[in-house]
Amino acid sequence: MKLISLNERSSRVTGIARLLGLALLLLPLLGLSAVSAKTDNDTNGNVNTNTNLNNNVNANSNVNVDPNNSNQNVDPEALKKRQDKIRRKEEQLQSIRTQINTYEQSSSVISQKTETVKDLLVSLDEDIRQAEEALALTEKGLNDTQKSISDKEHDILMKEDEIAKKRDILEEYVRELNQMDKKTVVEILLEKPSFSEYFKEVENIITFEQRLHEFLGQLHSDRTAMGKEKEILEEKKNEQLALFSIQEEQRITLERNKKDREELLREAQGEQERLDNLIEKGSEVANRLVSEITALQSLGTKIDFGQALEEAKAVSGLTGVRPAFLLGVLKVESNMGSNVGGGRYSNDMNPAQWDRFKSICSELGYSPQDRPVSRKPCYRSLDGECRGWGGAMGPAQFMPSTWMGYKEAVANLTWHNPPDPWNLRDALTAMGLKLSKVTGVTAHDRRAEHKAASIYLAGGNWGSFGWYGDRVLKFADQYEEEIKNVK
Repeated sequence: MKLISLNERSSRVTGIARLLGLALLLLPLLGLSAVSAKTDNDTNGNVNTNTNLNNNVNANSNVNVDPNNSNQNVDPEALKKRQDKIRRKEEQLQSIRTQINTYEQSSSVISQKTETVKDLLVSLDEDIRQAEEALALTEKGLNDTQKSISDKEHDILMKEDEIAKKRDILEEYVRELNQMDKKTVVEILLEKPSFSEYFKEVENIITFEQRLHEFLGQLHSDRTAMGKEKEILEEKKNEQLALFSIQEEQRITLERNKKDREELLREAQGEQERLDNLIEKGSEVANRLVSEITALQSLGTKIDFGQALEEAKAVSGLTGVRPAFLLGVLKVESNMGSNVGGGRYSNDMNPAQWDRFKSICSELGYSPQDRPVSRKPCYRSLDGECRGWGGAMGPAQFMPSTWMGYKEAVANLTWHNPPDPWNLRDALTAMGLKLSKVTGVTAHDRRAEHKAASIYLAGGNWGSFGWYGDRVLKFADQYEEEIKNVK
């Protein structure tokens, strides 16, 4: 047997004395009595009894919400059934997610096709608009040409009428000349006083006839020119009619293409709607499975109120935060320890926290992959990506980096070294230390408690999370009444 040196013995006695002092302080809070009955013995008996008391204190303060922890009795068969149930639901969830992924891929393809068809429709609308504008211009040209043809036809008719009138006058003069040629000298002398007047009249008639012939020639020339112009206009009209026919055919083809594309778009949109419904229904099933798996994976076990109250009283004595306020935060954070998270660090925790988390688990002898943490939430960003991280630990839901900041202070108060974030006493102590940082909390000021609760959730952004403080204080008020009834 190894001999213990005087210094070692002195150190151990000092340690036992410290444990005994802490036990004596905690006994009233833990509701233990009959201390004198266990300490009124000889010196050796006192040492043994104090050691037992210290063990009682550690046992009470080692309430752990992990059902796999040796401090709680777990039915292996029930645990196996639960794990099998989790496995089956995870297989269902994976199958559903595979289906959803397939639907989403198909939806993405159809969405791209829909956008392409929409772009084609926009292009077709523009082509149809341009075709209609061209048709309108051609139609206007046709109308203008038709009017020009009508005008030319009217001019030609007017020229022909004028020619007819002039021809009638010319024929009248010709008849008169013929009659004069047929007259005898006696008839001429009887009608005219002299031959000179007769010949003068004949000369005038001949001169007018010549001019009339020239005028008729000009009229015929004008009519011929207008006839040619009319022919040109008719050719132009025929060309425009042919162009109009081509353009109309193009417009009809574009309209037909548009109707085909619109029908294709309606079919694509119908298929898109069908896939969206399938995705929505699949997501509902997946979310339900996730909730069921989370409930099954949550390693927390709801803590008896009396037990939680004793722990809260003990931590209140260490931190100055009132028990009901501690219980209010515990209720909101983990539903009194019944939901410490169904996530795993590799899936739900920000990788920046992994090293600290592994270090915490290593010190406590836990497998990091088996430790429950809160699942990551999904906040949809503008690009549709799922953002957000989980990873909070234990009943008090501390992030690894935050826990490391309180670890030493918790160890100094609970004498658990290293402290355990899944241990109720350690978790409540860290919670109390964090809440007590807000001035007024240890004086039980309600406004200070409201602020502290909001900071507990949101840190520096606490001003936007007053609803959380409201919720915590609502439960704290209920627990305050229950505490009074217990008293």
